[in-house]
Amino acid sequence: MKRIFLLLTVLVSFQLIAEDEEGGGAKDRVGPGKAVIAADKDKGIKLSEKALKTLDLAFVQVQNPHLSVPRSAMVYFQDFSAIYRLRDGWFRMVEVEPSINGEQATFSSKDLKQGDQVVVRNGSLLRVVELDVFGPEADACAD
Repeated sequence: MKRIFLLLTVLVSFQLIAEDEEGGGAKDRVGPGKAVIAADKDKGIKLSEKALKTLDLAFVQVQNPHLSVPRSAMVYFQDFSAIYRLRDGWFRMVEVEPSINGEQATFSSKDLKQGDQVVVRNGSLLRVVELDVFGPEADACAD
């Protein structure tokens, strides 16, 4: 219940940020002055500085393709598990098959390279943002 409340709060916050920054209702959800400043089905989403502060994300830097992160970093949807990768300012969902050991999730992915960052806190909120931008077809966006 607490998680659902948090997700709804973030969604409403993004709507308020968009309305505040553009001075009215948000017809188009992407662009300058909005929470999501760029969106591309292949690259992912870019967020404004204000949106990044609101989401309060935390990251770990990828040193090699085999990574261990807190279990809470995982984003679950349909029958898939994923993480969010940050590369060149773009957040992109990457499907992974984690091995869960206690509170740690370990996985490797060809879609991660040295220098990428993986979201380890509040990644599920990025999923909400992505669905808001791309709509229901965002389910097909995982690598």
